[in-house]
Amino acid sequence: MERRNTMQKELTYNTVMSYPGHPSADDVYRLISSEHSTISKATVYRNLSLLSEEGKIGRVESFANGEVHYDHRTEHHYHGHCIRCGKVVDISVPYDKIDILGAEAMEDGFSIISHELIFEGICKECRDKEKEKWN
Repeated sequence: MERRNTMQKELTYNTVMSYPGHPSADDVYRLISSEHSTISKATVYRNLSLLSEEGKIGRVESFANGEVHYDHRTEHHYHGHCIRCGKVVDISVPYDKIDILGAEAMEDGFSIISHELIFEGICKECRDKEKEKWN
């Protein structure tokens, strides 16, 4: 079944695509509602979910606090999560499509198709702030 494109869905898509990083659902809602006060949070959340299911935006969701972030890039790539500020960034390590677990997974009868890897660390901005604090 083909889903129709609504103005709200287009606003949601355009907001994610123009965001300079990886917005959370709340970030997307806050940006849209600042110009379109009648849009509901549920509508934005539903459209983010639909856009992700349709493969039009990426979804990054493996964080300890359970927060989901969205990505304008849909090809496979790795992410970093700053443990200080919570920002999500792209990591410039080539995505490796090989079976990163090796032959052991195949022996268990499990065929790996893809994987997701999120690095935890401290972003450049937070490191710079810490340096300034001690200088």
